[in-house]
Amino acid sequence: MMMMMDKCMAMQNGFQFAMGESQQCILFLFPGLNIDTRMKYALFIIIVFCMGIFNEIIIYSRHLLVQRTNVWSSVFIQQLCISLSYGIHMLFAYCLMLLVMTYDIGIFIALIFGLILGHFIFGIIRIRTRTQTHSLTTETTPLINTSSHDHSFSTPCCQTE
Repeated sequence: MMMMMDKCMAMQNGFQFAMGESQQCILFLFPGLNIDTRMKYALFIIIVFCMGIFNEIIIYSRHLLVQRTNVWSSVFIQQLCISLSYGIHMLFAYCLMLLVMTYDIGIFIALIFGLILGHFIFGIIRIRTRTQTHSLTTETTPLINTSSHDHSFSTPCCQTE
């Protein structure tokens, strides 16, 4: 099914390049954000790549909120901040899903590589932070949390109880 908005497609019939031979334009999340030139397409590919990295920033920020329990004045305020952070992450993740649903190969690849790079960068930061904390406290904690009860940076579909 294909929807036309302002003569730009919100969804294509299967994966393809929007700026291919047919020169179709696509709608980028909101009416008025039409990708109808090659320059806009290149710009939006870069923006989508950065959005993938930003998604991992949100996940890492929520991880920091969960880890810093001694900073909060009350459990209520801590849980409120963690919940708001989770809501922002889910809203942003659904926007990323809508971008994938444009079925544009360039947008899809840029998003996947942005997510991969962000996960790689913040994974290294998490490991370095835990290693430094481990060397300072001399506790025997694993570098990778293997507990099935820590859902601080997982997605709803991957959680197990």
